[in-house]
Amino acid sequence: MVDSKKRKSVATSIKDIASEAGVAISTVSNVINETRFVAETTKLKVLDAIEKLNYRPNIIARGLRIKSTRAIGVILPDISSSFFSQVIYGIEEVARKKNYTMILGCTNFDFREEIKIANKLIDSFIDGLIFFSGFDNYEFIKKIYDRNIPIVVVDKELGDKEIPTVVIDNASAVENCVDYLCRYNHKKICYVSFTEDYQTTVRQRYEGYLAGLKKNNIDFDPDFVLMSEEMRLHETASGYCLVKEFLKKGKLPTAFLTAADVFAYGILRALHEEGFKVPDDISVMGFDNILFSQFTKPLLTTLKQPKKLMGNIAMDLLVNIIEGKEVKEKNIILPTSIIERESVTFAKDI
Repeated sequence: MVDSKKRKSVATSIKDIASEAGVAISTVSNVINETRFVAETTKLKVLDAIEKLNYRPNIIARGLRIKSTRAIGVILPDISSSFFSQVIYGIEEVARKKNYTMILGCTNFDFREEIKIANKLIDSFIDGLIFFSGFDNYEFIKKIYDRNIPIVVVDKELGDKEIPTVVIDNASAVENCVDYLCRYNHKKICYVSFTEDYQTTVRQRYEGYLAGLKKNNIDFDPDFVLMSEEMRLHETASGYCLVKEFLKKGKLPTAFLTAADVFAYGILRALHEEGFKVPDDISVMGFDNILFSQFTKPLLTTLKQPKKLMGNIAMDLLVNIIEGKEVKEKNIILPTSIIERESVTFAKDI
């Protein structure tokens, strides 16, 4: 038997708001959806009634009516990454200005999760999707695009000029890093990265390393390539362990070049513990220029990616697609630059 003293939970409706404010239902609708001008005094009455009755609109139902929820999905492989967080900051900045809500989904570099989360977000009637793909999955992204769902892919070159992308030239960026180290007379450059399998961005950076060696007439030495799958989700700790083991073998480089700043942090600690001075004995160069690179000891020389700008542009591009505006450039390549600090100096014979 139901206790009659217990109050039934009844959702507040737009009709209740209209009754409380003493206005027409259409007026409440215009205030909520910002579809027509409403006098300020009347608008305040409606807003007061909404607050008093704790009204929350049914976003999905409203989205079905007006064919927009003003929500966008963002899928990324690692929510703890400083690189991704800075890009997301840029996305959110534009989303807030343009009155869109951002919904995050983190895959932890799991391809099955990417598909699962993307499908859930699409089923939730998002207006569009920004996709940081952990692995190469062009076919799945193409399926989303072919369904006419607005999508922008960030930090991954797809080889399909129709699908909107915001990237840097990863191969050229790493090649420029090798050039920079060679100007400091480095000929023994050890490259530290994720494994390159199934990830275009990582593979392009490795190709840039190889191109840089060839350009500067340096013979490739496989002993000076350190890659580990463990570093995807344990970047600094795995980089530290990998280099600690490498240093014990006795074959030393004059410089370490990393595919991400977070690897360099572990390398700096490993070198310090093994009695090497940076940069006097061995130089270290990062990639990304994330915030903490300004506070390492020594301060980290690195390649700067325009992370926040990448997010700004990706969100602007997505909104223009959602709102049916003309998009002249769908594949945007952003510039990079080398930030010189303290961790690189002229090579010392080892």
